[in-house]
Amino acid sequence: MRTLNKVLIGIGIFLCLFVILLLLFSVLIFYFAFIRSSKLEKKGFILKKLKPYQEQIDNGTRWFLTQNYQDVSLTSFDNLTLFARLLKNPKAIGTIILVHGHRGSSLRDFSCVFQYYYNLGYNILIPEQRAHGRSQGKFITWGIKEKYDCLAWIEFVNQEFDSNLPIFLSGVSMGASTVLMALSLPLPANVKGIISDCGFTSPYRLLKNILNSLFIPAIPVLLVVAYYAKVFIGIDIRKESTLEAMKTGNIPILFIHGADDTLVPSWMSVENFNAYQNNKELYVIDHADHGMSYLVAKEKCEQVLKVFLNKYQKK
Repeated sequence: MRTLNKVLIGIGIFLCLFVILLLLFSVLIFYFAFIRSSKLEKKGFILKKLKPYQEQIDNGTRWFLTQNYQDVSLTSFDNLTLFARLLKNPKAIGTIILVHGHRGSSLRDFSCVFQYYYNLGYNILIPEQRAHGRSQGKFITWGIKEKYDCLAWIEFVNQEFDSNLPIFLSGVSMGASTVLMALSLPLPANVKGIISDCGFTSPYRLLKNILNSLFIPAIPVLLVVAYYAKVFIGIDIRKESTLEAMKTGNIPILFIHGADDTLVPSWMSVENFNAYQNNKELYVIDHADHGMSYLVAKEKCEQVLKVFLNKYQKK
């Protein structure tokens, strides 16, 4: 009888420790994924892999900051003040809204493409997503609430310029999923196309993939994280996805993804591509890691971008 009691006590202690560790680890994942952090934002995810391209990144950032851009802001649907930089082109044929990724920076994520788009004749708007940079917000929602911010910036552009002037949405990583999720909203008719660079299908599936790649059992950790997200942020990361938005959109989409992406697997862009039933193109760039397609294959990407923009700019 004593032996049985000892076994039961041991099992009870083990279960208590397991629950405590589960909750602590879930809190850690929740913090890393959803809570604003200027330290993590500055570090980024794969900056070590960007070192060979640091000079190009610095030059691109410097080019933008030396232009006559404007700091602009708006109020989100939930009363956050969001900031962006707007570079007007005196010979504008359209506007491109560039949306950065998770813990990313507008200036860093798109540094090497600013001058290219400007030389093509586009105004450039680079928002700082909620809970990033100067924009307000405590929580990052992986495109779920950011999609409404994207719509707000589109409306801002249409107030700033002729509402008939074409708009293209471009996003990288979480920014890509943000602009793809915006397809579920009533976008103005002058939104002519979307450029999605290494976007994921859903935050839940991405986090699950990351944990599995680290040999960490995603279940039950993500169930607890999803519960936290629903209680503290009011979002359902298991339900919201770009795949749902793919069912309703009718705007041409250019999908780009690095074949060697170690953060967001390229099959996620393939799934988004296959789910979309309207005008679409997909390019998987060899030897490119996360968000590095333009850096690795600049000429190829510029050719693809130019053809896509020219094709749909006047339609």
